[in-house]
This record gives sequence, structure tokens and C-alpha cells, in this order.
Amino acid sequence: MRDAGWTNARDIRRDVESETKSALITAARRVFSEEGFGGTTIGEITTRADVSRATFYVYFATKSEMFRVVTSQLRDEVLEAHHFTGQIADEPLMLARASTEAFVDLYSRNVAILDEIAKRAHADSTVAALQAEMVDRPARRILRFMVRLREEGLAKPSVSEDYSARLMRAVLLDAATAARDSPERFDYFVDQATRVFFALIGFTGDLAGIDAMSAVQVEGDSWAEADPRN
Repeated sequence: MRDAGWTNARDIRRDVESETKSALITAARRVFSEEGFGGTTIGEITTRADVSRATFYVYFATKSEMFRVVTSQLRDEVLEAHHFTGQIADEPLMLARASTEAFVDLYSRNVAILDEIAKRAHADSTVAALQAEMVDRPARRILRFMVRLREEGLAKPSVSEDYSARLMRAVLLDAATAARDSPERFDYFVDQATRVFFALIGFTGDLAGIDAMSAVQVEGDSWAEADPRN
């Protein structure tokens, strides 16, 4: 009985500790986004997380370590957002639309912290490596998708696929920034970025599916009035 009781107590403590650490990371991510790395203090993080300063040092040695953890968490979210399986992965139109929407959604909600990560990367090699993954791995997925469509006879690119992948990152970042500033037009920016992708690769397939998706959005969303295609 004592062993069972000790095990239960240990599990409860682990859960509490996990929640505390998660609260600290969530608070830190918010403060870094608002104040930047230089303007953030450990005191502000612990205040937002509603824990003591001593508790911070149970989990993290420095503010820099905390920033690396926040960056790693966001890196994982970025990579997961670009991963699709099943029917979506098999259908070019669905995959392009879903990938674009996932990217724009994630980046529009995290523009501030992503900017701070880019700045911090110059001073912290660990952050630089994590940022490189956030940039390179999605770009490689875009590149593989472009190559796949060309090999399937669905694309005739007039620009090299390597450079096209770089251009698409710029397009997606622009759409994310625009969506952050005008969230009511989120679907419009996703639609336009998706169309840029297909135009860039010289898509030879049927875009009726994209048109159908747009028609549904136009019917249901108020931003359609601002869509210059209407």
C-alpha cells in the first residue's frame, strides 16, 4: 500500500510540475512577443505565470535558456503545421490549400516572436539552428511538392524550382502579415497565396477545385466585398 501511495504521489507531483513548466513557457512566449528578448525580465515571466522567481530556476537556468525552449516549441509547431497525410496529401489542390492555410494561420499568430527569433539568431547559435530548421524544412517540402507536380505532368515551371520555393516563402510571409493586420480577410489571403503557388509553377491541372473553395468562402464571408476579383 505504501508503494502504491508513493507512486500516486509521485505521479501527481509530476503532473503539477509539468503544468508549472508549461505555464512558464506559455508566459515567456507571450512576454517575449510583447517585449522582445532584451526587454523581457524573469520577473515579468514569473508574474505572468503566477509562480515565484525561485520556481523559474527549478526549470530554467537563464532567460536565454527559456528563449531557446520557446523557439524549440515554435519550431515543432511549424514543422507539424506542414505535415499532412491521407487524402489531403494525395490531392494537389487540397494539399496546396491546406499547407498554405496552416502556414498563414501559424505565422500570422506568431509574427512578433518569429521576428524576435530572427534577431536573437545572430547572437545565439542554438536559436540560429532552430530558426534554420523552421525556414529550411518547410522550404524543402514545398520544393518536393513542386518536383512531384512536374514529374506527374501537372506543372511546367518557367522558374527554377529551388528559387520558386524561396519565392513562395516570401509570398506566404506576406500573406501571414496581411492576415495578422486584417484577420477578417484571412481566407482571402490564403486563397491568393495558393493561386500564386499554382501560377508560379505553371500548373497545368484543373483549378476548378480552388475556384469552388473560393466560391464557398465568398458566399459565407463578409470580406468578399473587398475581394478585387468580385
